[in-house]
Amino acid sequence: MTTLPAKPHFQSALEKLPAVIEQLNSSGFYAALIDWLGDFFAVDSVSVIAYAQEQPPKLLYEALTEQERAIFFARFMDGAYVASPSYRGVIDNSQPGVYLWSALMPDDFRKSDLYKSYYQASQIEDLVYVFCQPAPGVHIQLGLGRHSPNPPFSASDLESLYALETLILGFVNKHYQLTGNKAQTEAVALSRHVNQRVKQVLDQFGEGILTERERDIAKLIISGYSSQAAADKLCISPGTERVHRAKVYAKLNLRSNSELFSLFLRHLTTLSK
Repeated sequence: MTTLPAKPHFQSALEKLPAVIEQLNSSGFYAALIDWLGDFFAVDSVSVIAYAQEQPPKLLYEALTEQERAIFFARFMDGAYVASPSYRGVIDNSQPGVYLWSALMPDDFRKSDLYKSYYQASQIEDLVYVFCQPAPGVHIQLGLGRHSPNPPFSASDLESLYALETLILGFVNKHYQLTGNKAQTEAVALSRHVNQRVKQVLDQFGEGILTERERDIAKLIISGYSSQAAADKLCISPGTERVHRAKVYAKLNLRSNSELFSLFLRHLTTLSK
């Protein structure tokens, strides 16, 4: 586990900055970038994932804890990622920048099956993300984690990250420009055909049972949208959204978002076999 520094080691960070620049055109870029960031604040785990239209997500870099790694490959990237708070950045085409885990979480996320089976099981205490868009339709997310017994990111940690935001985005964009498809090819392709599986399950979810509008609501719930966010997405009132949501639960004999997501995962697992 990482030992938390008393204060940023700015001299060390300055000394490591040339290494980041030198690695811009190589596969060692993300390792150098994370090593440099580690002089400003400590992290226990790192993942860098690329999402592109009509392609499965790709792992560009990881430095996960042993406990998280097993769950990450077996569950998270095998389709469960669609309900992760960070994936909302892809769905909503969020602007590049720093995003806090707590701000991305949908309503009742800590009660969800995904939270309990992945985040809690991995002892993740806190996460912060840097969302990058180096090209149209391409989303690269840097996920920086703190695991128990270490504390969440402090206000000072986040202040440092916000101060470095423009520089990090510039580095990632430049790395992508220099390496482009080569870096994507060399990345670990996760969950073969996962995009097709996820899309198929979402498109068929509730078919023959739910109305078209109810299926739209179910898809948004599975993707982590709150009632208000789903209502805004569908241009309906929150009250109308709640009525549709109640009908989804009743017709599928469910009681909560967590049970709905668990049902989605069962369908996804059945399809992948």
